[in-house]
Amino acid sequence: MKAKKLFLISIIVLSITIFFGSVNLGGSVEFNLNYEFPQEEDALLYDNFNKADLYFKFFGDGLRGEFNLNKDANDNLLVSSSEFKYKFEKLDFTTYWNRRSVSTDDWLKIVNNEKVEAVDGIKIYSDLDNWGKLSFYAVDKSGYMLNLLHYRLPEFIGINSSVLYLKDYKNKFLDYNELIGFDFNIGVFEAIEPYGEAVFSYQQDVYTASYDIDENYILFGGVKGKLGEFSYNFNTTYIADNFYRGYSPDSLNENIYLETKYKDIRLTNKLEVDFSKETEIDRLRSNLYINNFELYVSPDFEGSFSDFNMDGSEISVTYNQELSIPFLNWYKVSLYKRGWEDDWTDITTYKPFRLYLEGNYEVLGFKGNMKYAFGNPVSEAAFQSLGELYYVDVSRNFDQISTLVKVQYIQGIIEKYFTVYGEMGYNLPNGNIKLYVGDGDFENSLQFKRQIGITTTYYF
Repeated sequence: MKAKKLFLISIIVLSITIFFGSVNLGGSVEFNLNYEFPQEEDALLYDNFNKADLYFKFFGDGLRGEFNLNKDANDNLLVSSSEFKYKFEKLDFTTYWNRRSVSTDDWLKIVNNEKVEAVDGIKIYSDLDNWGKLSFYAVDKSGYMLNLLHYRLPEFIGINSSVLYLKDYKNKFLDYNELIGFDFNIGVFEAIEPYGEAVFSYQQDVYTASYDIDENYILFGGVKGKLGEFSYNFNTTYIADNFYRGYSPDSLNENIYLETKYKDIRLTNKLEVDFSKETEIDRLRSNLYINNFELYVSPDFEGSFSDFNMDGSEISVTYNQELSIPFLNWYKVSLYKRGWEDDWTDITTYKPFRLYLEGNYEVLGFKGNMKYAFGNPVSEAAFQSLGELYYVDVSRNFDQISTLVKVQYIQGIIEKYFTVYGEMGYNLPNGNIKLYVGDGDFENSLQFKRQIGITTTYYF
């Protein structure tokens, strides 16, 4: 079965080559052989044709394409994703298969490809010269059609603007989501440049469709400018209660934002609010940057400035510096604390805090990174509890041979975790071979994984 699939792919590539004539084919193929040593069960040996990434170019850059081969859960080889772009003088036509591709470049980035997720379909992009630029998607999302039109109008006396329209069907073309948006930027004067965006969302069906404005919109607006070495940026975002956020980034929230900068000093303030019937204040996030120094202060509020919550407030200080001394060439120091303690006698009840040290070093041809952390939690990603973290890696290249060793040790109140990872690679003219021991993903694998393996990658 596998041989038939590989043979079919070879026939397709050969047919395209014959049809189009001169073809520039490139890509990579990766193969992995792994051997695990379980504690009690029998040893596990498996081989895995990890992936293949193939790239095509026909007629120079007129037609470009790529597709990726992977194995599924049943060990079947399949095309996991692909993209082909047909480039004409003023038009690009792109086809997608299982790709995160649908997005917009308006102020709010209101359509985010991580939220739309992987789709199958097409994109048409056209540079219309004096008539602007047009992007249009027609893709299959969850078995139904999603259409997105984003048209950036031509610049007119310093005014830039765009309109977007999205329609996402939820079933057999009866129920659907819609987005209608408009953004602008008036750049006539450098000292004062107003900008903004309005987006409306509708969740409805073909029988009762209407376009009433009823708590289903986002309003975003601000002004920025520059006066000599001083610059500023002020904006605010209002999100009505019924606005549909299914396509928008998770970071989108209601806030008032102010940024000022003078020479090497920059100050940002983001006030997170809830513009309900009575405006509620949630949190202020302030960052002060002076060269290599950063101060972060974040007071927590429970509805108003008078309802200050010390336990939820945060502060951190960070400093990093490049060095030109032997051994150490860069370091970073960071202190973080949230809240205050009523009783400092019981370390297990400490509210979140962290001391973080990091440095890059290079000596005698060896180079690497060192980290130390002490806190509660010691790491948001690796170990979400009170403890200490020690980490060091070292690497060196010897002509065609590369080596890397990583070591991490975590000491908790009760738990202890120790893991090591090592690899040695040999660079070939068109690829590389890598021997490895352990698991190098320390964020998800705290304890040493008893495994060895070899990965071969071939580029063409």
